[in-house]
Amino acid sequence: MNAAGTPKSESVGPPAVQHKHEHQAHTAHFYHDEAFLLDSLSQQVGEALGFGGTAIVIATRSHRDDLERRLKERGLDIIGAGQQERYVALDAAETLAKFMLDGRPDEARFREVVGEAVRRAALATGSERPRVVVFGEMVTLLWQEGKSQGAIQLEHLWNDFIERHSFTVHCAYPMSAFLGQEDSKLFRVICEQHSCVLSAAGQGQPFNEIDYQRNIALLEQKTQALETEKALRESEQRFRLLVESVQDYAIFMLDCEGRVNSWSSGAQRIKGYNAAEIIGRHFSCLYSDEDIRSGKPQKELDIAAEQGYFEDEGWRLRKDGSRFWANVVITALRDGNGSLCGFSKVTRDITERMRAVEILKESNESLKEEVHERLEAEQKLQESETSLRMLSRSLFRIQDEERKHIGQELHDSVGQCLAALKMELDSLHSDADLQGKGARQQIEGSIRLAEQCIKEVRTMSYLLYPPLLEEMGLKMAIPWHLDGFAKRSGIRTEFSIPDDFGRLPRDLELILFRILQESLTNVHRHSGSPTALVRLFMENDVAIMEVYDSGKGVPTTVLGDVLTAGVGLRGMNERARQVGGKLEIFSAEKGTIVRASIPCAKAPSEGSIH
Repeated sequence: MNAAGTPKSESVGPPAVQHKHEHQAHTAHFYHDEAFLLDSLSQQVGEALGFGGTAIVIATRSHRDDLERRLKERGLDIIGAGQQERYVALDAAETLAKFMLDGRPDEARFREVVGEAVRRAALATGSERPRVVVFGEMVTLLWQEGKSQGAIQLEHLWNDFIERHSFTVHCAYPMSAFLGQEDSKLFRVICEQHSCVLSAAGQGQPFNEIDYQRNIALLEQKTQALETEKALRESEQRFRLLVESVQDYAIFMLDCEGRVNSWSSGAQRIKGYNAAEIIGRHFSCLYSDEDIRSGKPQKELDIAAEQGYFEDEGWRLRKDGSRFWANVVITALRDGNGSLCGFSKVTRDITERMRAVEILKESNESLKEEVHERLEAEQKLQESETSLRMLSRSLFRIQDEERKHIGQELHDSVGQCLAALKMELDSLHSDADLQGKGARQQIEGSIRLAEQCIKEVRTMSYLLYPPLLEEMGLKMAIPWHLDGFAKRSGIRTEFSIPDDFGRLPRDLELILFRILQESLTNVHRHSGSPTALVRLFMENDVAIMEVYDSGKGVPTTVLGDVLTAGVGLRGMNERARQVGGKLEIFSAEKGTIVRASIPCAKAPSEGSIH
């Protein structure tokens, strides 16, 4: 205990300013809950106005409105006080812009802008010893913009100005701005710029117990920093577990030249190479000699770089020289400036499915040799088709389940890891102001890349399996998807659906949604259309979805073969056929129409669940 009878606390440095006047103070509010900040502020402003003083509020719009509401609830005439210039409300961003120069507060401009406001407020009281209370959030705006040194400099300007005039300043800082462990030093500097510090945990403590409140705030900030660091480590561990747990896919990364720079355990299982053997080598070693001579690996990278991604099926090689039939997706990765920084490659072994198709073709050829054998083979063909259709349906179901699983894992694990990474980078960016321009630019580039990764992971997870489809159905999921498609492609979209269109069975909703995704992909890749129109309606217990574009269209000579020409269109057609529906493509006057018809029970009322 000290001489005054208050508890001793660990020293955090002397206050930056010792004020002599009873109305001179510089207070910092550190808060979690905005209600606590506004309640405390309304009490101080209310007391100032109630005793004939004046108040200047330099805050965001939402805080100004909430403060005025609280003051009116206390019975104060805010309108009258404003007319008397005893209550002045200013926008924090606009006021800050008036005295900022080259990204830092300018002392001369600050004195001109703030000094005029304080002078007018003091004159409005008509008193020789006016009581003026100022609340400002300008330091908070600078801090949130990563300008920590600018915020500290502004606190210095407040202290110098208080020495020359008699008024009280209250600054506000949300605790969410001090989540990094490296923020401790800057946090201490902020505390030392104030004659009084009120922490988020100190609501019930005396306002003038300076050391006690400072130590509470410091302890709270350090605790949050440790919790954030622990969460980051756990997120990184979950991310590694996710990548290593995927065994059915070969997932790896390539640099811009096509050299392998990461390798998953699934890739090792499918390809046969371990990480030490493959990292640094060009990915063309996974292709046959014929493909390498034809330049296929580089062509795939060029298409992915131009269109965003590339998908193909074909033969690929394992380490031991054996071949397997693979489904391959290559996705271009770009930074915040749109510059290519590499590729991701996902490969799946679908040899068994390809062999089943080959067996079916061989069976069809043998039917031509003899009538008797043909009749017998037709029966086998029907059985084979039924089995293959069941296999195909099972593959689609497994694919959708896998998409849902990967999408959820990407959102819940990778997305959280990247978000934590961005928070760490933001913290580093704040500290980088002390390290120089070069470090700040490097961290800014890393932040932009992290933001792009977060955006790509979120988009990928939702496209793999949109949760809105399962929860709300096509009526809500399609507009959401069209909005994202329009932003990514620049193609304007429209959606037409009857008001009374209800939920369909969920498997039918998923089929229609996958057909829509593939149709829009073809519009973007091939049509050159600036617009896309989607219609969804019921007709005689048949759900019909039509996708219109105004592009270059499909030549009439190939319309009959277009459904069997590409992997995506074949997949769409097969999905529709599995449930007794059909997929049709028409050449319009200008553009193309894709029409999917799926028979189903009569659409139920809005909001029903299947």
